[in-house]
Amino acid sequence: SDKADMDVEAFEDGFLASILVDEGGTAAVGSAVALLAATKDEIAAVAAAGSSSAGAAPAAPAADAAPAAPSGGSVDAPAVLMPALSSTMKEGKIVQWAVKEGDKVSAGDVVMVVESDKADMDVEAFEDGYLAAIVTQEGGVQQVGSPVAYLSETLEGIPAVKAAAAA
Repeated sequence: SDKADMDVEAFEDGFLASILVDEGGTAAVGSAVALLAATKDEIAAVAAAGSSSAGAAPAAPAADAAPAAPSGGSVDAPAVLMPALSSTMKEGKIVQWAVKEGDKVSAGDVVMVVESDKADMDVEAFEDGYLAAIVTQEGGVQQVGSPVAYLSETLEGIPAVKAAAAA
């Protein structure tokens, strides 16, 4: 990403049939970067199908990386979004917040644990800032790509972000 290098796990079993984005290349959020075949016998067919659609338009992004401000607010406040932790995940449940409102977070810090349709996973911050407002509490469920919290760039900005998130 633009903030950190992260390992990406396969969410399904299979055989790597085709790499669509070369090492060092970029891809739109939500687009395929490789194709998996279910069996060894299907590798050639999957790879051929992938190369014939290589010129097709990329998939639309699943969600904006970080909305500029909470809905209804005019505060510059990056959102912490519910991530897609598997290819089938539509919503996630916040099992635990690893930080509390007012805490300083840095890119790469674990901020919450999310229960997906597959497993519980740590979710890291993608930006530096202060956790200003949690809008989805522990035990709450949110759609993938929806804000679950907002960050403030400064400690002094927390009250304004919190008020805008509540509006």
